[in-house]
Amino acid sequence: MGWIRTAVVVVLLTGPTVLQAQRQSTIRVSVTPYLGLTSPGRDLLLRPGLNAVKNPESQALFGVVGGRVTIGFTDRFAVEGDVGFGKSGLKVSSLSAPSGTNAAVTTISGRLVYRIKPTTEPSWITLHAGVASVRRSFTENSGNGTPSQIKDGSNVGGVFGATLGFRMTGRTALTITAEDYLYNASFDVAGSSGPMTRSQSLTQNDLRVTLGVRIAFVGH
Repeated sequence: MGWIRTAVVVVLLTGPTVLQAQRQSTIRVSVTPYLGLTSPGRDLLLRPGLNAVKNPESQALFGVVGGRVTIGFTDRFAVEGDVGFGKSGLKVSSLSAPSGTNAAVTTISGRLVYRIKPTTEPSWITLHAGVASVRRSFTENSGNGTPSQIKDGSNVGGVFGATLGFRMTGRTALTITAEDYLYNASFDVAGSSGPMTRSQSLTQNDLRVTLGVRIAFVGH
């Protein structure tokens, strides 16, 4: 029966180490619903045949709602998926006047997350960077059902930012996130003669600030 005693000794000696390693490698899953504001920082498009100085259009400041799912593999590294939605009208940049067109914006992004301070701390900081798709759906606000001259379209670019968190309970935290969506945007626009023309590709710089509540479902 010596092998039984040896097995018991091995379990007693290695058990705590195995359990500790298991705890350290446990996947952490959290969900963060949020709301905030997005400030588009650049001209969005120029309709065919218009003056490039006087007539470019940009999107007005708009509110955004959304949520993100974060899967952490260690105390420091995680992956994250984010979906956000907002809507506002376009304005003629030189006049700051409405153009008559509204744009609903849907963002979908995947990020890598690095935690400068772990989320187990009373307050913590994370950095993230990844790839984002920004889709705009256009409508006219004339109220008579006139189709938009701009075709709906998606543009792909990058996103990077940071989150500051404050633990409220063992599984919840208040989060403040600031991030920047960088991408080139171009759309098919109907000209005066009817055919669709691709607008000039313009670099976009959308700044977003959101307030959310992080809810940990697995781990902390």
